[in-house]
This record gives sequence, C-alpha cells and structure tokens, in this order.
Amino acid sequence: MSPKLLSAVIASARAIKIHNLKLFSDNNFEITPEQYVVLSMLNDEDELNQNQLGERLFKDKSNVNRLLSILEEKGLVEKNPQIENGKKENIITITELGRSLKSKIKPVVIKSRQKYLKSISEDDLYTCIKVLQTIQENLMNKK
Repeated sequence: MSPKLLSAVIASARAIKIHNLKLFSDNNFEITPEQYVVLSMLNDEDELNQNQLGERLFKDKSNVNRLLSILEEKGLVEKNPQIENGKKENIITITELGRSLKSKIKPVVIKSRQKYLKSISEDDLYTCIKVLQTIQENLMNKK
C-alpha cells in the first residue's frame, strides 16, 4: 500500500471519528459514537455474546467489557450469563431504553453521514468499500 493511500485512509477515518464525537457532543447524546455502534449491532442482531461483539468491533476483551459495563450502568444493555459447552458466557441484549436512545440518535447520524458523503457517487462509494474490505480480509487471513 502506498504511503499516500495509507495516509488518506487514516486521515479520513480520524476526520470521521472527530466529526462524530462533535456531533454526539453537540446533540447532548448520553453515549459516545462507539457505544452507539454497539447499540446498533445489538438492535440489528438481537443478542450477541461478548466475543462476537469484540470480533465485530475489532476490540479486545477488556475494551468490550468496559464498553458494556458503561452501557449496562446506563440501562441500555443487559448481560445474561449462560453456560454453553461448559463455559460461562454473557449474552448481551439491548433494552427498550437502549432501543429508544438508538432510535433517537439514528436520524441525526444518517443526516450527518449524507452530508459528508454527498459528493461521492454510489459507484465510487461501492468501490471504496470493496477495496477496504479486501484490505481487511488480506490482513485477517495473514496468509
């Protein structure tokens, strides 16, 4: 990967992160963009265990625990311990309060996303996504 491309990817990701942090702060949302992503995942998939969340978020166990503890303290998710294959694992579910907050935030996020993607054609966006997915797959396969 060329240094120019890598720099552009990193700069874009950082700009989006900063933009989203400001967006959430300006709108007085009670959670961070990262916590919102967790709520979105749980809303879409009903329930996930902590390992599945970590894999999807590319976060280690301690970071997932921290995220979930904060969301649980706020009453937005619940941890439901279960025994599977002789191992205890927490199944995470979103609460009604979590669904409500996610629904409140979603239109603001969508409007913001439309704004920063406005001059990018669907074809270009699709190509960009495919390239980033391929990079991710190449890194994950480590072959």
